Amino acid sequence: MQSPTFERATHRFSFAARPSKPSFIPVSVNSEPLSDRELEVLKHVAEGLSNKEIASELAISTHTVARHVTNIMRKLDAANRAQAATMALRAGLLVY
Repeated sequence: MQSPTFERATHRFSFAARPSKPSFIPVSVNSEPLSDRELEVLKHVAEGLSNKEIASELAISTHTVARHVTNIMRKLDAANRAQAATMALRAGLLVY
């Protein structure tokens, strides 16, 4: 049975639940790895939480969350939060 978090994420980002093509490379070879905190923030982004909700969950400021999201998008070369979440789910960076 899948966790409620995974079910919410796959419902919100249903297109991310589909298997990707073998040629799909989610992160460029030269990209920096995500930090543990960035992975934690990314997990909440994939759950569909807002920056304010993530800040409350992690007991950090919304500014810090926004900075983490910006760094995540830069490192994954994602255009937006949804794309970052999709890339992370497809790449197996988020385990539920």
